[in-house]
Amino acid sequence: MSVAKKISHLVYRSWPYSVWLGRRAPSTIEGPGMNATLSAEAAWYADGAWPITQPLKDETIGHFRWLHAASLGADSGILGEWLGAHHRWDAQTWRPEVAGERLVRWLDAYVAADQTIPAELKVSLAVAILRTAKHLNRMHGGNGYAWQRFFAHQARIAAALMIPDMRATFPTALARLGADVDAQILRDGGHVSRAPQIALTVLAILIEIQTALLAHHIEPPVGLVSAIDRLVPFIKAMQFGDGGFALMGGATDATADLIERVITASASKARAMTSATHTGYQRIRAGQTTLLFDCGEDPASDRGHRAPASFEVAVGKVRLFGNCGRRLGDNNQAWAHALASTAAHTALVINDTDTDPIQNTKVTRRDHEGARLIEAEHDGYRKFGITHTRSIYVDAGGTDIRGEDILSGGSSQPLSIRFHLHPDVRASMVEGGGEVIVKPPRGKGWRFHCRHPVMLEESVSFHDGRQHRSQQITVLGNHEPATTTIKWRFAMQG
Repeated sequence: MSVAKKISHLVYRSWPYSVWLGRRAPSTIEGPGMNATLSAEAAWYADGAWPITQPLKDETIGHFRWLHAASLGADSGILGEWLGAHHRWDAQTWRPEVAGERLVRWLDAYVAADQTIPAELKVSLAVAILRTAKHLNRMHGGNGYAWQRFFAHQARIAAALMIPDMRATFPTALARLGADVDAQILRDGGHVSRAPQIALTVLAILIEIQTALLAHHIEPPVGLVSAIDRLVPFIKAMQFGDGGFALMGGATDATADLIERVITASASKARAMTSATHTGYQRIRAGQTTLLFDCGEDPASDRGHRAPASFEVAVGKVRLFGNCGRRLGDNNQAWAHALASTAAHTALVINDTDTDPIQNTKVTRRDHEGARLIEAEHDGYRKFGITHTRSIYVDAGGTDIRGEDILSGGSSQPLSIRFHLHPDVRASMVEGGGEVIVKPPRGKGWRFHCRHPVMLEESVSFHDGRQHRSQQITVLGNHEPATTTIKWRFAMQG
């Protein structure tokens, strides 16, 4: 912990600071609120957890995502206990991102609760609301990930809109939001984390802020509107036909309904983009086939997924193969590490090791008469002195997918190329080797071919956050300098 942070913590937990925050209720709290239901649900997925609608009996986190006006009366005992235990600052529950979420939920519940909670508790809640709002306006940054700062921005704006005592803070709150929008939302609409589920959460927050501003007869800033307009086509680009996300950047496909509700709330009719060049994703749509290709560099805030040049394929609403996904619902570090490894992605692995953070990439895309070719080069294996280039071609009908992996430089190293199949997909080796028949649950089958040794092995999938048994096609080889080239092909049968 820095010296400045240690000093600030001493100040925040001091008696004079608590006195400064005050023990009075605001003169009034006026609706409408943020109606922050979408961002609450999206935040669970961004944090790697299942949404919880029942109150947490031991609310140690302090974000109150489960709280809504309809349940406030029934849950008033839990709220009262929490207010009594946490009326003074502490380092965990008063973190800006946590206090921000909590303040927005409290404001929404307060204006909608009316007479459903005891008068004494309502006064205590109003006091806590004002104390939290005053503290948030003194805070800068936060202890969490950069994207979580949007919770604090949302809370500051909500407080300025709904509490007359805080009205003067509105211009500063809006300016602070604008600075983070500019810093975190890339020109192609992706978030700097490159994680689709984080982009979705930020989009939900921005939509709620925009809606609240309009409800209070305030024109939303141009930068806010522009960010929403950019985020929607990026979110759509990261979806497959079943409505869920591709399993990239720690996403799962369990969010289809949530994505639909967020996009509907945006009122945007924008189409999915094909090239998210700043975030580092490419999308190919040919016939009924959709292919998503990860061509990006690792940001400083990367959560550990090492998946350069990985890709996923779906036909219509049926997913064929891709990455292994992310485990939701607990903090199992062994699984988190395994699922973030390069081998847990449809990627090339050298010497059974993870790639280094990607610092340099080169991406070329060619679209010609419906056919697409994408070539992506990265330096993830620079520890071996090796450069990896993956080229993927998809024909105009989406029935022929051809790939080429080229390794250049370095020393002799064993390698494997992995294609993790969706659990609903079955595969079998063709007699004689070198080919695999891939059978989706519906639609036509596919034939995989490669001249290098091919194996069919067991795998695991957390496509929806839960564990499923699956299969993987594994190509084995050895890199012999100066250049090794491995070609493979998926072709639809019939």
